[in-house]
Amino acid sequence: MPATTGASHGFAAFTTLLVGTMLSKFVWDLLPPIGELSLLVVTTIAGLGLPIPVNEQFAGSLVVMVGLSFVWGVVYHVGRH
Repeated sequence: MPATTGASHGFAAFTTLLVGTMLSKFVWDLLPPIGELSLLVVTTIAGLGLPIPVNEQFAGSLVVMVGLSFVWGVVYHVGRH
């Protein structure tokens, strides 16, 4: 059983990473306030001393990846229970 759930989670994580990177530009085109909020969060985290890139592409990728991960979690939970 762990192999099947692990594989699905691994596939979801890899897909989220790829899609997040590809759609990061559209966050700034379609939802600039959310892009600005994500850039503020990334800047704050970088201010704490974590070595992460502080740019629009990374912040946009982060928004898409968190959103897709949330949706995946909800779908997985509903499917399992």
